[in-house]
Amino acid sequence: MPVEPGELDGLIEEATPEAVRAIDWLYPDYANDAGQTLWSLHAYVVDTPAHRVLVDAGCGNHKNLPLIPNWGGLDNPFLERMEKAGYRPEDIDFVLATHLHLDHVGWNTTLVDGEWRPTFPNARYTFVEDEFNYHKGLAEGEPASDDLAHAVVYQGANPDIHSQTRLVFAESLQPCLDAGQVDLVPSGHVVTPGVRYAATPGHTKGHHSVRISSGEHAALITGDFIHHPIQIARPSWSSRGDADRELSARTRTEFLRSVSGTDLLVLGTHFSGPSAGHVVPDGDTYRFRPVPETA
Repeated sequence: MPVEPGELDGLIEEATPEAVRAIDWLYPDYANDAGQTLWSLHAYVVDTPAHRVLVDAGCGNHKNLPLIPNWGGLDNPFLERMEKAGYRPEDIDFVLATHLHLDHVGWNTTLVDGEWRPTFPNARYTFVEDEFNYHKGLAEGEPASDDLAHAVVYQGANPDIHSQTRLVFAESLQPCLDAGQVDLVPSGHVVTPGVRYAATPGHTKGHHSVRISSGEHAALITGDFIHHPIQIARPSWSSRGDADRELSARTRTEFLRSVSGTDLLVLGTHFSGPSAGHVVPDGDTYRFRPVPETA
Protein backbone atom coordinates (compact mmCIF):
# COMPACT_ATOMS: atom_id res chain seq x y z
CA MET A 1 0.00 0.00 0.00
CA PRO A 2 1.55 3.35 -0.98
CA VAL A 3 1.68 6.15 1.59
CA GLU A 4 0.79 9.65 0.46
CA PRO A 5 3.85 11.93 0.13
CA GLY A 6 4.18 14.09 3.21
CA GLU A 7 2.03 11.86 5.41
CA LEU A 8 5.04 10.64 7.40
CA ASP A 9 7.03 13.87 7.37
CA GLY A 10 8.67 14.24 10.77
CA LEU A 11 8.61 10.56 11.65
CA ILE A 12 12.42 10.61 11.41
CA GLU A 13 13.13 13.99 12.96
CA GLU A 14 16.59 14.49 11.44
CA ALA A 15 15.26 13.83 7.92
CA THR A 16 14.63 17.48 7.08
CA PRO A 17 14.26 18.37 3.39
CA GLU A 18 17.85 19.65 3.34
CA ALA A 19 19.17 16.45 4.91
CA VAL A 20 17.18 14.26 2.54
CA ARG A 21 18.38 16.16 -0.54
CA ALA A 22 21.98 15.63 0.56
CA ILE A 23 21.68 11.86 -0.01
CA ASP A 24 21.45 11.66 -3.78
CA TRP A 25 20.88 7.90 -4.09
CA LEU A 26 17.49 8.23 -2.41
CA TYR A 27 16.11 9.74 -5.63
CA PRO A 28 13.71 9.05 -7.26
CA ASP A 29 12.47 5.94 -5.50
CA TYR A 30 12.78 6.82 -1.82
CA ALA A 31 12.49 10.63 -1.79
CA ASN A 32 10.97 13.34 -3.96
CA ASP A 33 12.24 16.70 -5.20
CA ALA A 34 10.66 18.45 -2.21
CA GLY A 35 12.99 16.52 0.09
CA GLN A 36 10.21 14.35 1.50
CA THR A 37 10.84 10.70 2.28
CA LEU A 38 8.58 8.25 0.37
CA TRP A 39 7.04 5.19 2.02
CA SER A 40 4.98 2.07 1.35
CA LEU A 41 3.47 -0.76 3.39
CA HIS A 42 4.42 -4.25 2.23
CA ALA A 43 3.43 -7.80 3.08
CA TYR A 44 5.67 -10.64 1.89
CA VAL A 45 4.85 -14.25 1.08
CA VAL A 46 7.73 -16.67 1.56
CA ASP A 47 7.17 -19.81 -0.54
CA THR A 48 9.20 -22.70 0.88
CA PRO A 49 9.23 -26.32 -0.33
CA ALA A 50 7.00 -27.22 2.62
CA HIS A 51 4.96 -24.15 3.53
CA ARG A 52 3.71 -20.73 2.50
CA VAL A 53 4.43 -18.01 5.04
CA LEU A 54 2.87 -14.51 5.11
CA VAL A 55 5.01 -11.90 6.88
CA ASP A 56 3.35 -8.68 8.13
CA ALA A 57 -0.29 -8.36 7.24
CA GLY A 58 -0.58 -4.60 6.64
CA CYS A 59 -3.46 -2.39 7.72
CA GLY A 60 -6.38 -4.53 6.61
CA ASN A 61 -9.79 -3.34 5.46
CA HIS A 62 -12.50 -1.66 7.53
CA LYS A 63 -10.27 -1.30 10.62
CA ASN A 64 -10.69 1.37 13.30
CA LEU A 65 -7.38 3.23 13.40
CA PRO A 66 -7.82 6.52 15.28
CA LEU A 67 -4.05 6.74 15.70
CA ILE A 68 -3.63 7.07 11.91
CA PRO A 69 -7.10 7.92 10.54
CA ASN A 70 -6.06 7.87 6.88
CA TRP A 71 -5.11 4.21 7.20
CA GLY A 72 -8.42 3.16 8.75
CA GLY A 73 -11.65 2.24 7.00
CA LEU A 74 -9.83 1.01 3.90
CA ASP A 75 -11.37 -1.06 1.11
CA ASN A 76 -8.31 -2.33 -0.77
CA PRO A 77 -8.10 -5.37 -3.10
CA PHE A 78 -5.25 -6.94 -1.12
CA LEU A 79 -6.65 -10.47 -1.17
CA GLU A 80 -7.47 -10.21 -4.86
CA ARG A 81 -3.87 -9.18 -5.56
CA MET A 82 -2.63 -12.10 -3.49
CA GLU A 83 -4.80 -14.52 -5.45
CA LYS A 84 -3.59 -13.04 -8.74
CA ALA A 85 -0.04 -13.77 -7.52
CA GLY A 86 -1.06 -17.37 -6.86
CA TYR A 87 -1.88 -17.33 -3.13
CA ARG A 88 -5.42 -17.88 -1.88
CA PRO A 89 -6.14 -17.27 1.82
CA GLU A 90 -6.53 -21.01 2.41
CA ASP A 91 -3.07 -21.62 0.93
CA ILE A 92 -1.23 -19.75 3.71
CA ASP A 93 0.26 -22.04 6.37
CA PHE A 94 1.81 -19.47 8.72
CA VAL A 95 1.20 -15.78 9.42
CA LEU A 96 4.11 -13.96 11.11
CA ALA A 97 4.44 -10.42 12.44
CA THR A 98 7.68 -8.53 12.95
CA HIS A 99 5.75 -6.70 15.66
CA LEU A 100 2.12 -5.99 16.51
CA HIS A 101 1.61 -2.38 15.46
CA LEU A 102 -1.56 -1.59 13.57
CA ASP A 103 0.03 -1.56 10.09
CA HIS A 104 1.52 -5.05 10.46
CA VAL A 105 -1.44 -7.16 11.62
CA GLY A 106 -4.53 -5.73 9.92
CA TRP A 107 -5.10 -8.47 7.37
CA ASN A 108 -4.94 -11.10 10.10
CA THR A 109 -8.72 -10.80 10.08
CA THR A 110 -11.54 -9.78 7.78
CA LEU A 111 -15.03 -8.54 8.54
CA VAL A 112 -17.63 -11.23 7.69
CA ASP A 113 -21.30 -10.63 8.47
CA GLY A 114 -20.32 -8.02 11.05
CA GLU A 115 -17.79 -10.24 12.83
CA TRP A 116 -13.98 -10.29 12.65
CA ARG A 117 -12.72 -13.69 11.52
CA PRO A 118 -9.24 -15.03 10.71
CA THR A 119 -8.49 -14.26 7.06
CA PHE A 120 -6.31 -17.34 6.62
CA PRO A 121 -8.36 -20.30 7.82
CA ASN A 122 -5.60 -22.92 7.69
CA ALA A 123 -2.77 -20.77 9.07
CA ARG A 124 -1.00 -20.82 12.41
CA TYR A 125 -0.64 -17.21 13.53
CA THR A 126 2.86 -17.45 15.00
CA PHE A 127 3.93 -14.48 17.13
CA VAL A 128 6.95 -13.86 19.38
CA GLU A 129 5.66 -14.26 22.93
CA ASP A 130 7.33 -11.18 24.47
CA GLU A 131 5.94 -8.92 21.75
CA PHE A 132 2.48 -10.42 22.05
CA ASN A 133 2.37 -10.15 25.83
CA TYR A 134 3.47 -6.50 25.77
CA HIS A 135 0.64 -5.53 23.42
CA LYS A 136 -1.85 -7.66 25.32
CA GLY A 137 -0.80 -5.77 28.44
CA LEU A 138 -1.34 -2.43 26.70
CA ALA A 139 -4.78 -3.55 25.61
CA GLU A 140 -5.51 -4.35 29.25
CA GLY A 141 -4.31 -0.93 30.41
CA GLU A 142 -0.72 -1.54 31.52
CA PRO A 143 1.63 1.47 31.24
CA ALA A 144 3.06 2.08 27.77
CA SER A 145 6.67 2.61 26.87
CA ASP A 146 7.27 5.50 24.48
CA ASP A 147 6.48 3.54 21.34
CA LEU A 148 4.14 5.03 18.77
CA ALA A 149 4.99 8.51 20.02
CA HIS A 150 4.76 9.51 16.35
CA ALA A 151 0.97 9.76 16.81
CA VAL A 152 1.45 13.51 17.05
CA VAL A 153 2.60 13.51 13.41
CA TYR A 154 -0.78 12.60 12.00
CA GLN A 155 -3.42 15.21 11.45
CA GLY A 156 -6.60 14.35 13.30
CA ALA A 157 -4.96 11.48 15.21
CA ASN A 158 -6.05 10.34 18.63
CA PRO A 159 -2.75 9.69 20.46
CA ASP A 160 -4.32 7.42 23.08
CA ILE A 161 -2.07 4.38 22.63
CA HIS A 162 -4.16 2.23 24.97
CA SER A 163 -7.36 2.91 23.05
CA GLN A 164 -5.71 2.12 19.71
CA THR A 165 -4.05 -1.03 21.04
CA ARG A 166 -7.36 -2.27 22.44
CA LEU A 167 -8.92 -1.84 19.01
CA VAL A 168 -6.04 -3.58 17.24
CA PHE A 169 -6.17 -6.44 19.71
CA ALA A 170 -9.95 -6.80 19.47
CA GLU A 171 -10.12 -6.59 15.69
CA SER A 172 -6.89 -8.20 14.49
CA LEU A 173 -5.61 -10.52 17.25
CA GLN A 174 -8.37 -11.73 19.56
CA PRO A 175 -10.37 -13.41 16.75
CA CYS A 176 -7.30 -15.50 15.90
CA LEU A 177 -6.94 -16.46 19.57
CA ASP A 178 -10.63 -17.35 19.78
CA ALA A 179 -10.25 -19.58 16.72
CA GLY A 180 -7.37 -21.45 18.38
CA GLN A 181 -4.95 -20.48 15.61
CA VAL A 182 -2.30 -18.58 17.63
CA ASP A 183 1.11 -19.99 18.61
CA LEU A 184 3.37 -17.92 20.88
CA VAL A 185 7.04 -18.67 20.27
CA PRO A 186 10.43 -17.64 21.68
CA SER A 187 12.99 -15.34 20.08
CA GLY A 188 14.88 -17.09 17.29
CA HIS A 189 12.07 -19.57 16.67
CA VAL A 190 12.33 -21.58 13.44
CA VAL A 191 8.85 -21.40 11.94
CA THR A 192 9.60 -23.81 9.12
CA PRO A 193 12.95 -24.87 7.65
CA GLY A 194 14.49 -21.76 6.10
CA VAL A 195 12.29 -19.23 7.95
CA ARG A 196 13.00 -18.00 11.47
CA TYR A 197 12.52 -15.01 13.70
CA ALA A 198 15.63 -12.85 14.31
CA ALA A 199 15.68 -10.34 17.18
CA THR A 200 16.06 -6.70 16.06
CA PRO A 201 14.91 -4.77 19.15
CA GLY A 202 14.40 -1.06 19.57
CA HIS A 203 11.30 -0.16 17.58
CA THR A 204 9.52 -2.33 20.09
CA LYS A 205 11.21 -4.35 22.82
CA GLY A 206 10.12 -7.59 21.18
CA HIS A 207 10.62 -6.52 17.56
CA HIS A 208 11.86 -9.35 15.32
CA SER A 209 12.79 -9.40 11.68
CA VAL A 210 12.32 -12.57 9.63
CA ARG A 211 15.39 -14.36 8.34
CA ILE A 212 15.04 -16.51 5.22
CA SER A 213 17.64 -18.98 3.98
CA SER A 214 17.92 -21.41 1.10
CA GLY A 215 21.24 -23.12 0.50
CA GLU A 216 23.89 -20.41 0.29
CA HIS A 217 21.31 -17.63 -0.15
CA ALA A 218 19.82 -15.54 2.67
CA ALA A 219 17.40 -12.64 3.05
CA LEU A 220 15.96 -10.55 5.87
CA ILE A 221 12.51 -8.94 6.01
CA THR A 222 13.18 -5.82 8.06
CA GLY A 223 9.93 -4.89 9.72
CA ASP A 224 10.46 -1.47 11.31
CA PHE A 225 13.99 -1.69 12.70
CA ILE A 226 14.91 -0.05 9.40
CA HIS A 227 11.91 2.13 8.70
CA HIS A 228 13.29 3.90 5.62
CA PRO A 229 16.40 3.57 3.39
CA ILE A 230 17.66 6.91 4.71
CA GLN A 231 18.48 5.03 7.94
CA ILE A 232 20.96 2.91 5.97
CA ALA A 233 22.86 6.10 5.17
CA ARG A 234 22.23 7.51 8.65
CA PRO A 235 21.84 4.55 11.03
CA SER A 236 21.84 6.76 14.14
CA TRP A 237 18.59 8.41 13.00
CA SER A 238 15.79 6.66 14.85
CA SER A 239 12.06 6.92 14.32
CA ARG A 240 9.83 8.87 16.67
CA GLY A 241 7.83 5.64 16.89
CA ASP A 242 10.73 3.67 18.40
CA ALA A 243 10.22 2.55 21.97
CA ASP A 244 13.97 2.83 22.63
CA ARG A 245 15.69 5.11 20.13
CA GLU A 246 19.20 4.38 21.38
CA LEU A 247 18.67 0.63 21.19
CA SER A 248 17.09 0.99 17.75
CA ALA A 249 20.14 2.92 16.47
CA ARG A 250 22.51 0.41 18.01
CA THR A 251 20.66 -2.57 16.50
CA ARG A 252 20.62 -0.93 13.09
CA THR A 253 24.29 0.09 13.20
CA GLU A 254 25.46 -3.36 14.23
CA PHE A 255 23.34 -5.01 11.55
CA LEU A 256 24.55 -2.72 8.76
CA ARG A 257 28.16 -3.19 9.79
CA SER A 258 27.75 -6.97 9.73
CA VAL A 259 26.00 -7.26 6.35
CA SER A 260 27.59 -4.44 4.33
CA GLY A 261 29.13 -5.83 1.17
CA THR A 262 27.63 -9.30 1.65
CA ASP A 263 25.05 -11.12 -0.44
CA LEU A 264 22.30 -10.84 2.19
CA LEU A 265 19.13 -9.64 0.46
CA VAL A 266 17.36 -6.96 2.49
CA LEU A 267 13.58 -6.73 2.03
CA GLY A 268 12.23 -3.44 3.33
CA THR A 269 8.75 -3.53 4.83
CA HIS A 270 8.20 0.21 4.30
CA PHE A 271 10.56 0.88 1.36
CA SER A 272 8.81 2.56 -1.55
CA GLY A 273 9.97 1.72 -5.06
CA PRO A 274 12.34 -1.26 -5.25
CA SER A 275 12.16 -2.85 -1.81
CA ALA A 276 14.74 -5.63 -2.27
CA GLY A 277 18.45 -4.95 -2.37
CA HIS A 278 21.85 -5.13 -0.73
CA VAL A 279 23.67 -2.94 1.77
CA VAL A 280 26.97 -1.69 0.34
CA PRO A 281 29.71 0.57 1.72
CA ASP A 282 29.42 4.29 0.92
CA GLY A 283 32.42 6.17 2.35
CA ASP A 284 32.12 6.00 6.12
CA THR A 285 28.50 4.86 5.96
CA TYR A 286 26.26 2.68 3.76
CA ARG A 287 23.78 2.80 0.91
CA PHE A 288 20.97 0.59 -0.35
CA ARG A 289 21.53 -0.94 -3.77
CA PRO A 290 18.26 -2.34 -5.17
CA VAL A 291 18.36 -5.55 -7.15
CA PRO A 292 16.92 -5.45 -10.68
CA GLU A 293 13.33 -6.56 -10.80
CA THR A 294 12.65 -9.72 -12.83
CA ALA A 295 9.55 -10.50 -14.82
